[in-house]
Amino acid sequence: MKHGLNRNFLQIFLASVVMITLLAACAPSVKVRSDADPSTDFRQFQSYGFFSQMGIEGDNYSNLLGQHFRAAVASQMDARGFTQTSTPQLQVNVTIGSKDKVRVNTYQDPYLYGGHYGGMGMYGGGFYGSPMGYGYGGGTRTTVHQYTEANVYIDLVDSTAHKMVWQGVATFTVTDKMQEQLRETIYNTVDKIFSEFPIAAPGTSG
Repeated sequence: MKHGLNRNFLQIFLASVVMITLLAACAPSVKVRSDADPSTDFRQFQSYGFFSQMGIEGDNYSNLLGQHFRAAVASQMDARGFTQTSTPQLQVNVTIGSKDKVRVNTYQDPYLYGGHYGGMGMYGGGFYGSPMGYGYGGGTRTTVHQYTEANVYIDLVDSTAHKMVWQGVATFTVTDKMQEQLRETIYNTVDKIFSEFPIAAPGTSG
């Protein structure tokens, strides 16, 4: 009987490991990267402003999207000592790209139907274990998930030289929660992107 209990505990343990692995694989995460013009000294700039119409603004986008991004970017620039003006040295543009993708996960499933576990000779010479006939350690399962991957681009353009001097990019999987909490999602995304900015905000590293 003790041997059977040990097997049952092992089954539960393996199932828990599989579930934790799947949850970790599906958990949303934001990946950021950036690129800066190596010849640019960012401390020469003192002011910034936004494109009159950024890439995320227009008929195809909600007005709130542009408002939230402007406020979030302004918060990051202000924290670094820049001043927003109508004749800025740096101009900010924000664009978004998205792509529908498919994720395929294949993993060991200790609870596949159709088999048995245990051995002979315990209950009148029969098999012992789960009465539902679960197989133990018996195969793989494949799941397919459709999801949308989004890229947020923040570009800083030198107004005098008319060239882009910095770009920060965030890549993440869009979730229902992100869409429901739009403002929070935008602020978190912009914060992560600016963690790559050449000039760090006071109290942060970068």
